[in-house]
Amino acid sequence: MKEILLARHALLRTIRDFFQEGGYVEVETPNLMKTAPPDPFIEPLKAFAAKKGPFFLHTSPEIGMKKLLPFCPRIFQICKTYRVEELDEIHNTEFTMLEWYMPGTYDEAMEELSRLVTHAADKLNAPVAELLKREWPSFTLEKIFVERTGVNPLDMNRLSLLGALKDRGFRVSETSGWDDLFFMLYVQEVEPWLHGFDAVIVRDWPLWLSSMAKKKGANQVERFEFYMRGLEIANGYTELLDPEEQRDRFVMDNKKRVLEGKPFFAIDLELLDGLSKIDGPVAGVSVGLDRLLMALLGKEKIEEVMPFRVKI
Repeated sequence: MKEILLARHALLRTIRDFFQEGGYVEVETPNLMKTAPPDPFIEPLKAFAAKKGPFFLHTSPEIGMKKLLPFCPRIFQICKTYRVEELDEIHNTEFTMLEWYMPGTYDEAMEELSRLVTHAADKLNAPVAELLKREWPSFTLEKIFVERTGVNPLDMNRLSLLGALKDRGFRVSETSGWDDLFFMLYVQEVEPWLHGFDAVIVRDWPLWLSSMAKKKGANQVERFEFYMRGLEIANGYTELLDPEEQRDRFVMDNKKRVLEGKPFFAIDLELLDGLSKIDGPVAGVSVGLDRLLMALLGKEKIEEVMPFRVKI
């Protein structure tokens, strides 16, 4: 237990020093929200107070932090976040997240992430510290799919992708959605390949999986994910700052949720109003600190770096 406490203390202190020395302002935003982002892939925990509700515990501080960007363009936050997820070796309902926003695009954000992770590894004397100082490989998601599978789902509709997976021997339902087919191919044939890298960036993700990221071309966004030995550590993107486009994407996300039998979430109008007041470009990055500590210390299970774990 003492080893875990000291390691977490060292990581948190190192992160705060890094951002304060970089001119960032540490902020706090509410954990409790009246509505939630209508992400079809993430479910928030519900909360009730004085017979009122439901309210929602935030799945990320993104909404609150974006409302602060018109006043302060370089901010960071370390907080607890909550998601309805199956407990396993790398997931927990409650976890610690670092999130920051900075002027620039996802290119600058990737560079900042590299500086942060290598700095933290040095300060913690992590076994992987020297390996992380090498230049991190970076691949577009499209290139990985084509080279690893011969299939490019980013250019396929649902029926074409369904046929491609059948041709590769996948057992798939005729009613499977595009998202399900995409993740099936990604998890089974792309993610295992990522385990061969100490650190790797996968960039340019599908538009319909990233509703708050800036569009790139016809069907992609300026988004990246960072992996260490196949473990997803961070996710970042150039922020979408057009309030009308953001509203349209939220509407589409809610339609997906309703079709899947999930609750509809009211659109946060304060967020849309705030987006129009932000000077861009702006990039944001979220880092799962429990997973980062796992990767730096060579741990296999998230519970090995958490002092407490409430099993729900």
